[in-house]
Formats: sequence, C-alpha cells, structure tokens
Amino acid sequence: MTGEEPAPAQPPPEFNPLRYPPCACPRHSPGPGLEPDKDDAEDSALLRELRTRMNEENRLRRRARGQS
Repeated sequence: MTGEEPAPAQPPPEFNPLRYPPCACPRHSPGPGLEPDKDDAEDSALLRELRTRMNEENRLRRRARGQS
C-alpha cells in the first residue's frame, strides 16, 4: 500500500542433521539382530558390565510379571 514491493521469498533453510539428530526410539533404532558397530566393540568394561546387569534385571522383571 505504500508502494513498496514485497521481499522476495527465501528458499527453506538447508537441512542440518546436527539440529535434528536421528531418533533413538526402538521403532527407528536398529534391531538386536544387526551386527554391532565398531563403537560397541570399543565399549569399556564398566559399560559392558552395566548392560549385562540391566539385561539381567529386565529378564527378572519379565519373569516376575509372568512373561518369559
């Protein structure tokens, strides 16, 4: 209305994967049947021990609920 032309439309910003990291939910993460990554092979002994303990606790919880 003042005689000015509207600014030209700008293209959408370029996709940046660092702003949108991959989803870590079970639906989008790789399943248990896939080969482990190199990072998994380099895990510390403490991390392996914690994972083993978590798996055991989860197994015991399933058994307590009646799911084997």
